[in-house]
Amino acid sequence: MAASAMAADAPARVAKVAAVELEVLLAQRPEIYLVLNPASRTLEVKVRGIALDRVPLAGIEMIVHAPLFGGKAPSPPPLPAIWRVVNGPGDTDREYIAPTELRPYNPDGYDDPQPGTPPRRPGASAPTATPLPEPPASYRAQLDNGFDLWVTTALPPQGFLPRASAAVRDGWQRLRGRGSHLPPAITLAMAREDAVRLHHLMRSNMAILVLAEP
Repeated sequence: MAASAMAADAPARVAKVAAVELEVLLAQRPEIYLVLNPASRTLEVKVRGIALDRVPLAGIEMIVHAPLFGGKAPSPPPLPAIWRVVNGPGDTDREYIAPTELRPYNPDGYDDPQPGTPPRRPGASAPTATPLPEPPASYRAQLDNGFDLWVTTALPPQGFLPRASAAVRDGWQRLRGRGSHLPPAITLAMAREDAVRLHHLMRSNMAILVLAEP
């Protein structure tokens, strides 16, 4: 009885060891990486093996855009594994800060006013920083394994009626030459504030360690 229990637990132990080995590779570099744990429904932000943040997930689902009848769904990617973002929404994140006043370029790098600096007119308002738009709470990141990572606030419906409706819409779009060929997506549902906060991390070359479920 004990031997059979150990044999049944062997794949879980192998997966755990494999996950530790993968994280050791990531922790050797000073870059931030993510750890997705489907069993505990958490997404951790880590660096050097130290957790900086932990985001609870409301759900995890693989979404496949396939015909209602006759379509073959792709197999889930093997786990544990390291996925990397190859095209993410965070690639376009930039911060622009307007200077408080205009000064001539100083090659020596000093901050003291230089001769000839035009004084600010009395009563003139100082330039203000351009406000940045709030990141979206729903976005996709392309992964190197052929899947997309979709971050959103709620999982899309996956019942028969929603699939049938989507298949009909896709069929009409294909007849009109506007058919969409979306890759399968691993969908993570989380609170809106967490999705907005993680947006800047979803950029090219970001590593995501995905653990295997026990």
